[in-house]
Amino acid sequence: MELPVNHFKHALKANKPQIGIWSSLCSHIVADVLANSGFDWVLLDTEHSPNELSMVQHQLHAMQGGSANPVVRVSWNDMVMIKRFLDIGAQSLLLPYVQNVEEAKQAVISINYPQKGMRGVAGGARAMGYGRIKDYHKKAPNELCLLVQVETRRRCKAWTRSRRSKASTACSSDLMIYPPTWVTSATGSIRKCGK
Repeated sequence: MELPVNHFKHALKANKPQIGIWSSLCSHIVADVLANSGFDWVLLDTEHSPNELSMVQHQLHAMQGGSANPVVRVSWNDMVMIKRFLDIGAQSLLLPYVQNVEEAKQAVISINYPQKGMRGVAGGARAMGYGRIKDYHKKAPNELCLLVQVETRRRCKAWTRSRRSKASTACSSDLMIYPPTWVTSATGSIRKCGK
């Protein structure tokens, strides 16, 4: 059994535009419909919806084989939550309200196994094909995508200034931050980060 390719991550790295849709409906049937509707990605929200771990796992199952890659927005930058979503097979995570380089580093540590990080090791989880994906622990970083939301204008400006130096060297290729960074403001409009 082979580790699934994260087409979303590889498209981002190649600077290919990706069109997706946000789903907070907590339904595996909706996830199935959206995965096969021509989108590149579907975001499964657990921050502002009653989506629980087992519900997300059902949605990930329903999306297998669709054209859209699932992206899971974890409710918080928490190592245990991150590990659990990775273990059920999420390969792309969006973490809300990341406010500084240290929080971004902590997120990177959470998705990586030792020596690079602190992700707990499990041998029989869904992400590992229930033990059938050979060398999962070595291959997984190539297919994991970590996205962060910088949600306040003040933090966004500070992040933009530091991103070129501290953030990019501290987080390496594990953290996906691509210019231009976009932020949704409280009014619902979308602005370019730092503007």
